[in-house]
Amino acid sequence: MTSQRRERPLVERGWRYTLVGGFCALANYIIMLANDAVGGHYLLGTVIAFVIVTPTAYILHSLFTFAEPFGVKAFLRFVAGVASAYPVATALMIILCSGLRLSVAIATPIATVLMFGWNFAAAHWSILRGLGLFRSGKRGIEG
Repeated sequence: MTSQRRERPLVERGWRYTLVGGFCALANYIIMLANDAVGGHYLLGTVIAFVIVTPTAYILHSLFTFAEPFGVKAFLRFVAGVASAYPVATALMIILCSGLRLSVAIATPIATVLMFGWNFAAAHWSILRGLGLFRSGKRGIEG
């Protein structure tokens, strides 16, 4: 890979982020439904989905959304960003499933849509080390 990386403008990153996010949301949904189908508690499903979907999301966002090389620091920032949203997403599932008595099949997409903005910002921060909304020019060394 050359030392010059092509920076993707926000519009291009936006549709790419949405595509990867949609794929990851679908993977999360399938895991949640499969866990529910075998009688697993929805909170266990969120843990399983986190462990499977988070590294997948990082790889896809690095390659496709941001065109950035993999890095341990960037991955750890990405995991931290996703993990920081985990309590909110879990609370949403508790409210929707246990509080409002919605099924996992209904609650999961609602929680996913509500978390989209946080996840968008966290992915930008972790991989680009900032939101990069108006990025141009050269960047410094990143981890």
